[in-house]
Amino acid sequence: MTKTMPAARRAVLSYLMVRVTGLLLAVLVTGHFAVTHIVNDVAATDASFIAERWSTVLWVVWDGLLLACALSHGASGVWVAIDDYVRPGRRRPWRSALVALTAVLLAFGVTVLVVGAAS
Repeated sequence: MTKTMPAARRAVLSYLMVRVTGLLLAVLVTGHFAVTHIVNDVAATDASFIAERWSTVLWVVWDGLLLACALSHGASGVWVAIDDYVRPGRRRPWRSALVALTAVLLAFGVTVLVVGAAS
């Protein structure tokens, strides 16, 4: 028998997750933008710039967190839209597709990040 989390607790956790990822995104995106577009010359931003940046653990973790936060924040918003606009009997396939797409995008992004950092 599978136990499910009570709806009220799920709602609170979802609310907190969106707020935490939103705050993290504000910091991560601001840092990313500052380093890529203000501190460095935009014309010099090319593959070698990214390779040099990804040679440090800080930027691999930074970009990985940025990716994870953006995907989870966006997926949470789409989840709410599914709840608002899809009839209750038809939500499961949409939610399953959303979870699968989010997982595929996260796996692809992490793969690019790891392969890019290794080369």
